[in-house]
Amino acid sequence: MAHIFLSYSRRDSEFVDRIAADLQKMGFRTWVDRSGIAGGDQWRKEIVGAIHSASVFVLFLSPNSARSDNVRKELDLADTAKVSILPVTISQTAVPSAIQYQLAGLQMVELWRAQDKALPLLLAGLKRHGVVREGAHGGKPPAPAPPAKRKDEVDLSGLGGGQIIDNGIKNFGRFFGLKR
Repeated sequence: MAHIFLSYSRRDSEFVDRIAADLQKMGFRTWVDRSGIAGGDQWRKEIVGAIHSASVFVLFLSPNSARSDNVRKELDLADTAKVSILPVTISQTAVPSAIQYQLAGLQMVELWRAQDKALPLLLAGLKRHGVVREGAHGGKPPAPAPPAKRKDEVDLSGLGGGQIIDNGIKNFGRFFGLKR
């Protein structure tokens, strides 16, 4: 199951950590750089991989994150990778020109206006982006079971090919006048 990538300024860590903990308690997988990157890892590579494999990119927008070059780079990567972006304002913020293009036309989830309803507002936004909790069934039906093997099939999958119906080979040979 994919995760929710949380993009934020380190100066807003306390708020983001509370939201991440609440989401995790509810069964959502979140990815935060401070806990998602192990010692010795190439942090730039880990962030790129986490963005590309995310189900949604949540941008916690504040005056701090609006000034952050790293947040802008993460947003650029999410936009390029076509990851759904959910902008969440955690304090009144003017959107800087450096990120206006990526956020153009996206409705902001304005948590700063209703701090007491922050989690329900965020959950509603995640739901609209199709994000489900671990163990919950998403909108995709389970894959159908493969059809049962017929007696006249020959399995050539070990040779790099698919399955060929033996009768089809016989009919092919008869069509071209070949004897078997």
